[in-house]
Amino acid sequence: MVRRVSLLAVTRQELKGVSVSPGVGIGAAFVVVRSGHEAIARRVLPASQVAEAMERFETARIRAIEALQRVQSATAREFGIQDAAIYGAQVAVLKDPDALRLIRRLMRDERLAPEFAIQQLINKFEKLFDGLEGGAMKNWAADLRDPWQVVLRELDLEDGSALGMPSGAGIILVAEELTPSLVTRSHSHPVRGIVCARGGRFSHGAVLARSFAIPAVIGVENATDRVRHGEPVIVFGEEGRVLAGVDAEQQVQALTLAEERKEVRRAVAGLAREPGRTADGTRIEVLANLESPRDLELFDPEAAEGVGLFRTEFLFMERAEFPSEREQCEIYESVLQRFPGRPVVFRTLDVGGDKRLRYFRTPHESNPAMGWRGLRVSLQWRDLFLVQLRALAVARRSGDARVLLPMVSALEELREVQALVEQLYADSNGSLQRLPLGVMIEVPAAAMALRDLARECDFFSVGTNDLVQYLYAVDRDNPWVSELYQPYHPAHLRVLRAIARAGERLALPTSVCGEMAGHAAGTLFLAGAGFRSLSVAGPFVAEAKALLRTADIGALRQLAVRAAACATAREAQGLLEDAAAAHWKEMVRRSGR
Repeated sequence: MVRRVSLLAVTRQELKGVSVSPGVGIGAAFVVVRSGHEAIARRVLPASQVAEAMERFETARIRAIEALQRVQSATAREFGIQDAAIYGAQVAVLKDPDALRLIRRLMRDERLAPEFAIQQLINKFEKLFDGLEGGAMKNWAADLRDPWQVVLRELDLEDGSALGMPSGAGIILVAEELTPSLVTRSHSHPVRGIVCARGGRFSHGAVLARSFAIPAVIGVENATDRVRHGEPVIVFGEEGRVLAGVDAEQQVQALTLAEERKEVRRAVAGLAREPGRTADGTRIEVLANLESPRDLELFDPEAAEGVGLFRTEFLFMERAEFPSEREQCEIYESVLQRFPGRPVVFRTLDVGGDKRLRYFRTPHESNPAMGWRGLRVSLQWRDLFLVQLRALAVARRSGDARVLLPMVSALEELREVQALVEQLYADSNGSLQRLPLGVMIEVPAAAMALRDLARECDFFSVGTNDLVQYLYAVDRDNPWVSELYQPYHPAHLRVLRAIARAGERLALPTSVCGEMAGHAAGTLFLAGAGFRSLSVAGPFVAEAKALLRTADIGALRQLAVRAAACATAREAQGLLEDAAAAHWKEMVRRSGR
């Protein structure tokens, strides 16, 4: 449950990405531009500056060692000693006497700046391994180079004049990739948030960001080019949203919001395990969206009335090879066991477009968002698809497992899946239970064929993220057209009301699992539109329940009608956000804040 803050009036730009660590972070942007392949200009220092430069180098090296030791400790805690061993080896590289002698000699005798002296050492490593065959040799070269890149970053970050800010002031690190050393570093400017172009949702860096409670957003395209060095930035970790170039008033608003959220969450915890309902008693299920079993550590699973969306693709994306039936089944069963007597909806592999598997070659596409992705991929990889379906069918013995099919655009695709499922049951001689099959409504063609699909599936789940994208022919990851991605546009709201009414008329369970359900304005609209099942990020389940308890369903119906009748997205969003703000205040009042 997120109450969006309208701070765009004087914001230079809003950047969208993917949440990897919750919280609100505020600080000056520090754009990290060092990379392992970037040339560093030769710089000779005046003799009077050599001693100071050597002291800077030693300080940066020691801090890099401390950062890597923190990474080693945290990685051992989160992943095990074996995964942490590499960071111990990197610490040893920074203590190597021969390397230190070379750098110190270059600085003392040739008066080279520490950055260029380190570059000379890295060049030596690369020449040594240049031309050698084999991945092991390349990995060895990287193991020698990478820790010195951490030192270079420390030298950059200790350049206080680049930010023009006093020691102790917080910064927002903006980098190409979310790495463990980026998360765990400590210096005169504490890290209040992280914004990166690349990085995995469950990479070491992402897990450590959550462990250290640093708000972080990844997937911000061209982040280091779009955010200006030194400008004030706000990171909304839960929303995957970044505001760059904000003013003092906006920063105060964001700080107030951060404190408000903390207090509200503590206060509404008592409602967490209560059924979802409105003030007049209308039942509205509130379920959780999950990407991994590790998400269960971020909230109380007993608060959710089930799982409305388990994104199985992340199970595939974080591995070096396709997971076996047994591996998949064990993970699915582990989730089902945490939700006894409650439904768990597993979305089948949804790759393609911006989500790729390292171990499968996919074709180059000029428009991947509209191309080979979702169910279209699974129906071509039928053998692998059958492995997943069989694993889900076996796991159903442990709980109420349901299957959701992504990117369905025609009834023929659903029938193809049904044929595969029938084959699966036939091969098992009746030993497997039947899997309820649902269709994800995210392609406009599917939204226009609900009656036909309803005859042959068990439930619908609306994916608002892609539905908006396809409805408006706008790539939601393209910054050139991002302003056209408008979930609260009246046309989208009308489509959602039509889907809700159709689901009720067809007597088919219909839920919403897109990000819209996790925003206060979206929660209220969707309930008023007629949806009686909403799935939100796990940490927001309790807030969604508390918010719904402040509203009467009749008033929400009127709100939904008025919003859908608006002429522009600005009008509809303004109307819904005003209503959300009023209900939020009521929720805060009831929570005793």
